[in-house]
Amino acid sequence: MKTQLKSSSKRMLILGQTPPPFGGQAINIQKMIDVLDKNQFQFKHIRLDFSEELNDMGSFNFKKAFKLIKIFWKIVWEMMAYQPHYIYYPPAGPTRNAVYRDLVLLFPIKIFGFKRIFHFHAGGIATIYPQLNQWAKWLFRYVYFNAEKAICLSKAGTIDAHFLKIDSISIIASGVAPFTTTSLSNDQKRFFVLFAGLCSQSKGILDFIAVIRQSRQLNKQIKGRVIGKPSSSLEANALLEAEKEGILEYLGVVTGKEKEAVFLSSSAFLFPTVFESENFPTVIVEAFAAAVPVISTNWRGIPDLVVHEQNGFLHEPHDIEAMANSLVRLANDQILYDRLSTNAKNHFDANYTMGTFEASIVAYFNQLE
Repeated sequence: MKTQLKSSSKRMLILGQTPPPFGGQAINIQKMIDVLDKNQFQFKHIRLDFSEELNDMGSFNFKKAFKLIKIFWKIVWEMMAYQPHYIYYPPAGPTRNAVYRDLVLLFPIKIFGFKRIFHFHAGGIATIYPQLNQWAKWLFRYVYFNAEKAICLSKAGTIDAHFLKIDSISIIASGVAPFTTTSLSNDQKRFFVLFAGLCSQSKGILDFIAVIRQSRQLNKQIKGRVIGKPSSSLEANALLEAEKEGILEYLGVVTGKEKEAVFLSSSAFLFPTVFESENFPTVIVEAFAAAVPVISTNWRGIPDLVVHEQNGFLHEPHDIEAMANSLVRLANDQILYDRLSTNAKNHFDANYTMGTFEASIVAYFNQLE
């Protein structure tokens, strides 16, 4: 049902990556754009299409440098021609190349005095500042500090906004559409444990394999299931070896209804991330939408999602033994499993539906002065 709210007359220039690649930030910015378009807001979108693959994000090459110059002048042109009331921008995470990109793109916005809305999809930008030289620190303060507005995904995610001295901070959690497909045909003798996302070391794929391997020493019904693309040969080889052992199945990159089916036919979601830019992982919300309990790490905004022993389990990063023990508890205790599964779905329905997200986005942009 369409949100019955009158759209603001404010013109907005939206700067942000949209799929591909199908990372959480790009997907969520696309969802926001769809909501603004559906509700007839006035905006233009410049796509920050620097990366074509998830494992290419944060790196530098000459193709990206050329795109940066092209996008820089496109932003300048639209600022002068469109005269937006606000410019929306998702700040970088804690990687130098991404921060340097932001310094270039945000500089003309600051120079010309346009109002900024920073949407913190990535986390950790505050941690990169001490590593910069004096000139970069000055430019960092100039373009990032004292933006007019900030949108954060969770309470934990406000840390970066406060560091950047932003006074007007709103919290709007990401939304996920309800799953409408049916699950894969499931082997009832197996307790499938899912990992979804970029298969990188910092996202936790190597820890995931270690947890599956250790938990199977106590319960052979447990088996891993992985969807996503390996970020390097290290992770690809680890997945290949784990498949040869018979402890997991690797399904590759899946999207849409096929992805829904994988979530719905999985028993648990194991996400031992320590990803540098992690903030509020959408894959955890997707697990909740499928009524799947989550085992994850006490990292960035994840404790705002996962409540220990209520809709899943939280453990310290790299605590393989503790995560394996929680996984075995879920597989062995049906009463515990049913309670956490029900709570996961209820938590999703109460907080992370697309209806809730749309209403929050419409209300937020309508209140802009």
